[in-house]
Amino acid sequence: MPNQPKRIFIVEDETIIAFEMADALEDLGFEVVGPSTHLEHALTLAEVGDFDVACLDVNLGRGKTSAPIAKILSDRNIPYVYITAYEPDQIDFVGTDDRVMRKPVSRDELRKMLLKLGK
Repeated sequence: MPNQPKRIFIVEDETIIAFEMADALEDLGFEVVGPSTHLEHALTLAEVGDFDVACLDVNLGRGKTSAPIAKILSDRNIPYVYITAYEPDQIDFVGTDDRVMRKPVSRDELRKMLLKLGK
């Protein structure tokens, strides 16, 4: 499948969750960019990184969110999915076209979403 995403950018402020997600994606055959656990680092990678799809935690701690990262990705036409414990209607910056997955996410659910986004 030529449009299958290969490089996945992970933004997750909880280090253990970030590395568990990275391990799961690598086990599924994806290459992981990051994971990025801080907003500033994530913004830089969002602007210049080479990846096909991104997984964004909504809440990055200390009042910071992944909204500015999503804006950069949208401007670059890179698809992304929010992965969060929140309901979509609890996140004021999520648009109707945004994809949201509720934590915890299984490997199979994540793989299916990434393949859908990569089309």
